[in-house]
Amino acid sequence: MQKAFRIKDGNDVLVISYEDMLKYHGRQFIGGVALAYKLLELALRELVPDEVPVRDRITITLGVYGPGIIDGIEMVTRAMRRNALLVKPQLAADKLAPDAADGQGGKYYFEIAYDDDKLNITLKPGLLPNEFIQLAYKTHDGTITEGEQLRLQDLKEEIAQFLLMQKPEDLFDYCQTKLSDS
Repeated sequence: MQKAFRIKDGNDVLVISYEDMLKYHGRQFIGGVALAYKLLELALRELVPDEVPVRDRITITLGVYGPGIIDGIEMVTRAMRRNALLVKPQLAADKLAPDAADGQGGKYYFEIAYDDDKLNITLKPGLLPNEFIQLAYKTHDGTITEGEQLRLQDLKEEIAQFLLMQKPEDLFDYCQTKLSDS
C-alpha cells in the first residue's frame, strides 16, 4: 500500500491515496496515474519537506498529454481547475527525455513548482517497454487490433505496478531551480 499525500486545501488537510487517485481516474491510463503519484511523491518531498503542502501554491507544466497523469495530478493538487496546470509538449521538444507515445510529440518531461522553487524532472530512459510505446502509437494512428488493445492494457497495469514499487529517484532525473530561472 502506498503512502497517502497530505495536502492543505483552505483550512482543511486532505489525505489522498493512490487508490483515491484511481477512483478519480479509473484504470484506462493506470500507468499515467502511477507516474503522477511518483512525480508528486518526488516533488512534494523535495520542494516542501517540512510542512504540509498547500494546493494553491503548486504549479505544474507537463511535456506530455497523458490523461492518467493529468487526472492523478488534478486529484491531489486541483492544478487544472486553478489554471495552474499547463500541457505543453513543445516545451519538451529539446529536452533529453524519453518520447511519450501521446500522439502529440510529447516527452516525459515535467516541471513542478511550489511558490518560486521548481523541479525540472525527466523520466529516466529505458524504463518503459518498447512494446508499450509501439502499441500506444498504434492507438493514435488507428491500426491497433482488439488483441493488441488488450495487451496494451495489461502492459499499463504492469507498468503501474513497476512504477509504484520504485523509489522516485530511481525513476526520474531532476534538478531544482527557481521559477525566475526559466
